[in-house]
Parts: sequence; C-alpha cells; structure tokens
Amino acid sequence: MREIAWAPLNVPLRRRLETLCAFGWISLFLFGELGMLFFYLYLLIFGGVIAKTLCIIYGIFIYIDRDAGVNGGRGQGVKWFRNLFCWKLFQSYFPAKLHKTVDLPADRNYIFATFPHGVLSTGCFLSFATDTNDFYIHYPGIRSRVVTLDFHLIAPFFRELCLSWGVASCSQQSIVNLLVAPNDSKHPYNSDGYTSNAVVIIVGGAAESLNCRPNNYHLVLKKRKGFCRIALQTGTAIVPVINFGELDLFDQPPNPPGSRLRRFQEWVKATTGIAPAALVGRGFFQYSFGVIPRRKPINTVIGAPVEVEKIDNPSKEQIEALHVRFCAALEDLFETHKTKYVENYENVKLVLE
Repeated sequence: MREIAWAPLNVPLRRRLETLCAFGWISLFLFGELGMLFFYLYLLIFGGVIAKTLCIIYGIFIYIDRDAGVNGGRGQGVKWFRNLFCWKLFQSYFPAKLHKTVDLPADRNYIFATFPHGVLSTGCFLSFATDTNDFYIHYPGIRSRVVTLDFHLIAPFFRELCLSWGVASCSQQSIVNLLVAPNDSKHPYNSDGYTSNAVVIIVGGAAESLNCRPNNYHLVLKKRKGFCRIALQTGTAIVPVINFGELDLFDQPPNPPGSRLRRFQEWVKATTGIAPAALVGRGFFQYSFGVIPRRKPINTVIGAPVEVEKIDNPSKEQIEALHVRFCAALEDLFETHKTKYVENYENVKLVLE
C-alpha cells in the first residue's frame, strides 16, 4: 500500500486559504452545477409561495434569455466578478502564469486554440475567464471569450456564473457571431474599451480529458477541423496556446483504449457529453489522494497567429491545408517552450490523435 504523505501542521494561513479556494473550484465544477439544479427544483416544488414565485420568474427569464450564449453572452463578463480575491488565491495556489510571445493588434478578431484540456482546463480558466493573469494588460483592447457547451449556459444559477466570467456558447453560430463582430473603436459594441474578440476554444474537449495524466501530451486534434473551417469562412487568424503544467494537476488510473474503465468513460461521455476522468489529486491534510488539484505550476504560453485568408466556402483541401499549418505551429510552440516548463522534457513528446 502506498504510504500517505501528510501535510505539515504549520502551514501558513495564506496557503491554507489557497487550498480552500482550489477545493471550492473543483467542487463547483464537479458538484455545483447539478447541486444548483436540484436546489432550484427543490425550491420550485417544496418552497414557500415567495420561493416558488421567484423560481417561476427566474425560469421565465432563463427561457427568454436562453440564446444569450449564442448571441455573445454578456461581453467580457462582470469586471468585479472576474477580479474576486478568491480567483487570485486560486491563481497563486499553483501558481499560474501567462506568457506572451508576440504582440497581437486589437484591430481584428482571433481564434485561440488551446491545449491540453486536462481535467477542468484550469489554466484556460485563470488566463482567459478571470483577470488574475493580466491578459488585458498583455493584450490591450482584446476580450478573451472562452466558449463552452450550451447546457452550462442553461442550468439555473450556474449559467449566471459562466456569463459573469464572459463565457459564451461553443456552437458554430456563437463563434461566428463573435468573430464577425466590428473592430471599430467608435462602434457601440466596443463601448467597454475593447475592439477585438479572442474566442478561446478548447479543441480537444472532453475526449482529451481521458488522456489526462502527468506529461501525457496526447492531444485530440487530428479529426478536429471545425475551427479551421470557421477560421477560413471568417478570415480569422488562429493562435496556438499551450497550458504547460495542466496535466500535472491530477493523475488517473491506467485507462488504455479498450480497457473496462475507458469503455465506461466513453459511454458516459457519449450519453451526457461529459467525460468522467477518474481524477486523483490531493486532500486538505495529505498529498497522496483526493479531489483537490496538486500544487504544480501552470504556464500558459500564447504563440504567434497562423494567418488565414478569408474563403466563404472553403474546400476540404483548403481546410486540411490550414489544419496542417496549425498543427506545425502548435508543435513548434511546444518544442520551443517545453524545455522551460516540462520536467524531463527530453522524454516528453507531443502526440496528435
């Protein structure tokens, strides 16, 4: 049996608070969405007159506002919410940092194709859905707009959190709406001071989370070409992004393709759209197991854009050609920076599945 590595008793209060925020984050995404749904239904069925009335009004609002994610969400989100102290504590827990390699002018829109997914895309969240990593300072005038599955933007209460982070739908219509938005600084759309959208797409999605384990950079990309088609249709440059350290936050039991565990995970994914990674992290008072992410550094590296010519109806060959160019840029970004952010980098390769 593996010996348990206990945490020391004299841990500073700041570090305890950081761990608490990390626990709150993972709990929010593992249990919060379903818990909020059940809480809403409980109030709707068993609550008093006032509670039921408020739930009915809120349900009507959700129905009326159901296309918010597709129509661009709520802009950059709520500034004070993106800057809550708990997100700063969560960022310093690892710590997580953002690294810019080139300047990006704010007179055009971008697709940020980010890898790897990991268990919960923690680096992506901190860098693009909060302001803790100073994205708005590194890239002035550019909004970072993370996109996600539609059902996250429908669930009661949870949807308000997502929209407050500036999250939008990952549907084609939503992404196109964000990419064809005007870049004129005098346009009312840009009254918040931003003139450009960076649509952040986690290309590998839930399928990639099943590969999550330290230094296992097996990316689900070979058959994911929809973002290339949209880039061509809108004439939008694609920016490769790698979250080094994302895979070090959790481990999971061996689940090679065809194994019983992998078949179960893929069945749940096919049924619900959610891939249940068998995550192994740490606990509050020991480092050997638990659901809290491990305290490992996350370094989000944003590469140079892959320029794209606008083609209204791109052919398969043109989509494939852009996909090949992007894969080459992603591999180059990985090989250039892995020496700084990956342990035993000589034995770590980028594998595209």
